[in-house]
Amino acid sequence: MNDRYLERALFVVGNRHTDKSTQLRSMFLDVRLGSNGQIPTERKPEDFHRLTNDRFLYLRLSSPHELEETLPGFLRKTKDKIDKAKTRFGRRWNFASALQAQAVNNMPDVVETCEGFVDRFKPEPVRVIFLNPNRKDEFLDEKEVLGNARRLRRIPVEVCWINAQDVAANGLFLADFFAF
Repeated sequence: MNDRYLERALFVVGNRHTDKSTQLRSMFLDVRLGSNGQIPTERKPEDFHRLTNDRFLYLRLSSPHELEETLPGFLRKTKDKIDKAKTRFGRRWNFASALQAQAVNNMPDVVETCEGFVDRFKPEPVRVIFLNPNRKDEFLDEKEVLGNARRLRRIPVEVCWINAQDVAANGLFLADFFAF
């Protein structure tokens, strides 16, 4: 990956169509992402966003589960995107993406996906955020979430839950993960 390396990774986890990407978009409420505190309205905002002079964020709004990718394909695509990014972005990169909790369409569950990501890129730290409840006031299965949390902690990654009923309530919290 040239001389670039991954510092941090953030995964927003929920079921299909539960506004994972909307929660990720809400990070743009933080003026440090260059949007004057405005959440982008375009369907697909830019992939790369400057955090500091030599740090940038690769924002991936689509879950690899929904795009029917495989884990090796997801990891390769992530590496290729970073390798092909313009050098003006710097060498220190961060990553944020949507994921689904369960294995779907060729992709493993959130735990195996995070484990593969950590093994491949060695970020420190990794935070996994479950949308619970989601925007529709639906809750994930408690046993499944707690089981996933226990398994994720063995990787190890940070695990938390956020109330995603309000589209913009968590934007600054999510963006602050990259403020160091």
